[in-house]
Amino acid sequence: MNNKIYFGDHHMHFISSESQVSENEAINFYELSLKKGSEFARVCRDFLNQNRSIQLLLRDIPFELVLEELKKEFRYIEAAGGFIQKKDDFLFIHRHGRWDLPKGKLEKGEGIREAAVRECEEECGVKNLKIDKALGSTFHLYPYKKDIALKQSYWFYMFTDFEGPLVPQTGESIDEARWFKSPLVLSEVLPDTYFTIRDVITEALVLSKGN
Repeated sequence: MNNKIYFGDHHMHFISSESQVSENEAINFYELSLKKGSEFARVCRDFLNQNRSIQLLLRDIPFELVLEELKKEFRYIEAAGGFIQKKDDFLFIHRHGRWDLPKGKLEKGEGIREAAVRECEEECGVKNLKIDKALGSTFHLYPYKKDIALKQSYWFYMFTDFEGPLVPQTGESIDEARWFKSPLVLSEVLPDTYFTIRDVITEALVLSKGN
């Protein structure tokens, strides 16, 4: 599990009492007590309203406890997707001007693994997907209707031997689906993707070296 919660270019970062805070980080440091729900909600909303990239440092506050508080405060949504490998290539989609990984919301009654495979097939046109292992979940907050939603995305490392053409799902604002070699993932994809996706890619590329 990835112990960060993102909102755009901001993120909540969990630290222990022994961790040192730099001078720059201290400017954006909050001491929170979850015993007072109103304080937690206020600080969260202040954090979401920032128009600059900051970290919200949470000292000695359990990640799971913060998740539960966020689920109470905001709409909770689950999604699933995949990091897909074919021989020495890795699959990415281009959506809203950035490189991304295929994923989507779970349908009613659908399992996480089933949803991950379905979404990858729908968004890329790829077939013959086999899940190898689970990767860490990612968490991000985003504007939802007139409020905020918390999305937990479950990720899986997948393999395929699919040789057909990729078909981006344009109805989901995907304008390209493309295979990348590892060096190009580092030079082209990582600099132009979301922080949550960057975390997934980094974890998956480490695992790929053992495949």
